[in-house]
Amino acid sequence: MKRFTGFILMVSMAVIVGCAGSHYQKGIKNYRPEDAVAAVRELRPLAERGSADAQFNLGSLYYQGWGLPQDYQEAVRWFRRAAEQRHLHAQATLGTIYAEGVQGVIAQDYPQALMWFIFAAAQGDAEAMGFRDTLAAKMTPSQITEAQKMAREFKPEDSYAKLYRELKSLAEKGDATSQLKVGLMHYQGRGAVKDFGEALQWFRRAALQGNAMAQANVAYMYDLGEGVPQNHQEAAEWYIKAAERGNGQAQFTLASMYEKGLGVQQDEVRALMWFNIAAAQGQVKAKAARDRITVWMSLEQIAEAQRLAREFKILSE
Repeated sequence: MKRFTGFILMVSMAVIVGCAGSHYQKGIKNYRPEDAVAAVRELRPLAERGSADAQFNLGSLYYQGWGLPQDYQEAVRWFRRAAEQRHLHAQATLGTIYAEGVQGVIAQDYPQALMWFIFAAAQGDAEAMGFRDTLAAKMTPSQITEAQKMAREFKPEDSYAKLYRELKSLAEKGDATSQLKVGLMHYQGRGAVKDFGEALQWFRRAALQGNAMAQANVAYMYDLGEGVPQNHQEAAEWYIKAAERGNGQAQFTLASMYEKGLGVQQDEVRALMWFNIAAAQGQVKAKAARDRITVWMSLEQIAEAQRLAREFKILSE
């Protein structure tokens, strides 16, 4: 398979293809071995936002180990994202990778290699056509048939499903923000199966790390009995955690629970305190509730609530 070896090196340096905007130009300017860290910093956000050129170039950096640890699987992931957007060099690069294989990391896969060469050749690239024909000459008829079938049935991964897969990988490593987002995708049924129980598990994992939004979501699900038996006391405990970390909606809801004695002992002073804090964060309903509840409270109670609100300090995660 020597014939294919040069293509990886050639396309991994093809940074002049399809530049997209001044930020991307800056990434290209820094795309040198001695300054590859800057290239990664510039290219990654563009790649994550969907720039096929940036995805291809970031994959090249991972493949060569420039500016970050060498990671062939991560390289393939970024090449594939670009290839799914019909990026010619990414398609041809994937064809080369699967034709060669990477010992102990990526298995040699002729049918998949031929599929990507078919896609690249279909864009009129003469070199990709040559690679396609050379590889096909080494394959069995059944392997060629399999590649053709894969090419016919190929569908780019749904963007939400792709996002879910990537977020879940980070979530499983303990990233609280990703855990929150995975929970939201299960809650909404977007990119993942709609499953309140699964959503609650991910929210809880992020909540235990101090993520205020996740804590508010756990509280909300206990409050409504979604994915778990309804439990106002448990809900209140999570609302308190979220409120103490500055979540305005949790602060308003907690104030309402203190006013009604739902899940907590009724306490108008605490209710007004949280209404004041939530109102200060722009919660419109909290402002109206604050004005309403003070009608029947004593001046002493109002003053105490105001004192507690002034002394309140948001906890850091």
